[in-house]
Amino acid sequence: MKGMSSKDIRSGRLACSIILITSLLILLFNHCYNRSYAMPVEAADAPITEETKTFENTAMLSELVECTTVTIVEECAVLAGPEKPLEEYEKTAYDIPSSFVSPVSGKTVSYKGGKTIERSRKITYGKAGYINSIASPDADGFMKLDDRYLVAVGSRFNAQPGQYMDLILQNGVVIKCIMGDLKADIDTDTTNTFTYRSCCCSEFIIDDKTIRKDIYERGNASLKYFSWDAPVVRVVVYDKVYC
Repeated sequence: MKGMSSKDIRSGRLACSIILITSLLILLFNHCYNRSYAMPVEAADAPITEETKTFENTAMLSELVECTTVTIVEECAVLAGPEKPLEEYEKTAYDIPSSFVSPVSGKTVSYKGGKTIERSRKITYGKAGYINSIASPDADGFMKLDDRYLVAVGSRFNAQPGQYMDLILQNGVVIKCIMGDLKADIDTDTTNTFTYRSCCCSEFIIDDKTIRKDIYERGNASLKYFSWDAPVVRVVVYDKVYC
């Protein structure tokens, strides 16, 4: 380096510095470009893809739920079918005798048409309890369901709580009822028709909080209407149960 002056040396150093600085700037630019553009593009693609998939899955799930719901409703409608009039159901008629033999005394007792009452709040067991829980009292305190009176009857009628039945009176009056309770065989006559203590074949179920005072005091449901003051001569049981 004998022929080089101090000026040349300074110029060489400056050139090297410029080259070095330029190289560093290029490397830094490339690094910043990769972080600012390349990586966000990949990161942005992922949520868009995920969002698209989520939207597609939600749409498919909605269509599946709607289709399933329609199918279930259609199948239920086919299985249930239209509601039949009560007259189209099979029915069994039971004639009520005018007397019965008391299982306690062994004597023949005349049935004069009395209709006693039973308190609804004491019926809390099984299906009878459920039927009474969804029934409501009328203006006189008689429990009703589907516009029919709840009654308790003996096992002779082969009915279950919720089953539709009609009480046919001697004067032709028809009292529309639903079985609300079953009389115990131990409390009925040998045919399981009459409650031998009260000489009654049909006990009307009442709400003791709203029952009409005269009916409650005398325990006679026949006082509700003048036309009810007649013996039951037939009980018609329909092959229909309240659901």
